[in-house]
Amino acid sequence: MKKTIILLLAALVSISGFSQLSNTRWRGTVKGDNPRNVILDFKKDTVLLYTVSDSEMVERMTYAVTGSNFTVKKIDGQSDCDYGSPGTYNYILENGKMLITLNNDLCADRYTALDSTKWTKWKDHPAAAVNESILKEYVGVYEFNPQHQLLVTLDKGILSIEGPNNNLPKSPLVPESKTRFFLKIAGIELDFVKDASGKVIEMISHEEVDHDLKKIK
Repeated sequence: MKKTIILLLAALVSISGFSQLSNTRWRGTVKGDNPRNVILDFKKDTVLLYTVSDSEMVERMTYAVTGSNFTVKKIDGQSDCDYGSPGTYNYILENGKMLITLNNDLCADRYTALDSTKWTKWKDHPAAAVNESILKEYVGVYEFNPQHQLLVTLDKGILSIEGPNNNLPKSPLVPESKTRFFLKIAGIELDFVKDASGKVIEMISHEEVDHDLKKIK
């Protein structure tokens, strides 16, 4: 009887872990030689890793959950990992955030990309209709510091942002509301902030931590 209870508890822990990760998507940045903003997309028993900007598939893996650990095996993808070689990682979930840390993995490509990475639960970003007169108010130069400035422009009703010193090419901003926009290439949301008189004074970039960029022009 005692053995049966232990096996039952182990099964319940495994099911609980699957229910936490199954059918969830997470945005983060994989490290290594080619850091990229990516989505970690947990299906029923497979997990997909693809880029935020253009949905390019990076890796497709099987996964299994045991308690606060998950184990992955490569199905196909860009890494040099052996197909039968597993990697086991610890995950911690809290308030829509996930921290992944290495337990055991012989594939350097995989553990250098995933170890000690932080993830935010992904949500869809449907576009909202925003009048062009409102979009015009956001055009200008925004500064984090003198070395890091972002230029917001408007062309044919499309608001775009670029940052030559931030490795950010000119990229469209998808309006989610009159003040919030989604920058798909980076997978982040931006809020434009106005003062009491209605003048746009700053932009807030919601990343791992929020960054305030003052409008200087």
